[in-house]
Amino acid sequence: MASELGVGLIGYGGIGRVHAVCYRMLPLAYPNLSSMPRLVAVATASAASAARAQRELGDVQATTELEALLRNPAVTVVDCCAPTGDHARIARAALSAGKTLFCEKPLATTAAEATAITALARERGLAGGVNFHFRWVPAIQEAHRRIAAGLLGEVYSFQMHYYRASNLRRDRPLTWRFVGPGSGVLFDLGSHLIDLVLYLLGPISAVAARTRTVIAERPAASGQPTPVASDDLVWLQLELAGGGRGTLEASKVVPGAADDLRIEAYGSHGSLLFDTRDPNNLYIAEGAGAEPGGQRIATLSRTLPAATIPGAETPSGWLQWHLAAIAAFFDALGSGARPHSDLDSAAQVQYVIDAALRSAAQDGARVDCLYEM
Repeated sequence: MASELGVGLIGYGGIGRVHAVCYRMLPLAYPNLSSMPRLVAVATASAASAARAQRELGDVQATTELEALLRNPAVTVVDCCAPTGDHARIARAALSAGKTLFCEKPLATTAAEATAITALARERGLAGGVNFHFRWVPAIQEAHRRIAAGLLGEVYSFQMHYYRASNLRRDRPLTWRFVGPGSGVLFDLGSHLIDLVLYLLGPISAVAARTRTVIAERPAASGQPTPVASDDLVWLQLELAGGGRGTLEASKVVPGAADDLRIEAYGSHGSLLFDTRDPNNLYIAEGAGAEPGGQRIATLSRTLPAATIPGAETPSGWLQWHLAAIAAFFDALGSGARPHSDLDSAAQVQYVIDAALRSAAQDGARVDCLYEM
């Protein structure tokens, strides 16, 4: 019988509620996990959100005090869904309290913070993971397997973009997403793209970046127009340690976009294409004699770990990717395996973000990515 691990959820905004839904679904969707999470406590930023969590989740400890959640003996794993600027503080507190850490992306706001978190986890002998949920898209998992088996050969070039329309409205209120550490599109969307490059194509050796703030002011809580301190879109040119080069673009000012992520890559032996607008298929071409257009591979919900609900013949979707990411983390905990998207890999993303920020501050100058793990 699987061991049960009590989860303390930090944050009950949009992504926190997604995680809460996943914890309710996991016993049905993944009944054979080696360890089964049970949501036992929630800590929120306000009394109103704590009351909402209590009302919606029922038998959980709902509090506005992080320390109260960390003192709860039933909490074994802390799931951090707080604003990005709070990740490092919460991660350190959780690990110092002897709790296993699962954190929304990105892990921190600087490489130094991320490195300190990974060092503390090693010192305490605790596992940790970060929710880069696109790794659990079945088509992207299939792409990873085929690339590892030699599909691309020597990587020549790649392009990725991640588009949304959510910053187009000028009356969108000023929140932590626009001001303060960890705000902006580079952290929010760009971190996913950087992680996918590292996951699929290998280490990044250098970056040149530019950013742009399209809407310079937004209404604060008082209603007064207030300067925005973060980017609405970002362009990155990357060099791989293996010699390949590529571009990333992350933007929240694309009319008509709806969480659109696209990956294209090619090399000496083949090419691939994936697009979330066609999430159940991966397009590949192999060899110099490949037919124009390549081959379409239907991946549907054939993810690992395998879910019982929905089954492998069911079309894949966004909530399933989050569900699979959380399931994989708890399965690794129960089996003693290293989590797939662990703290070290998340810290590598942070080093690339640091380099991109330095490059953007120097008008797009080339900056080396130095991983000091």
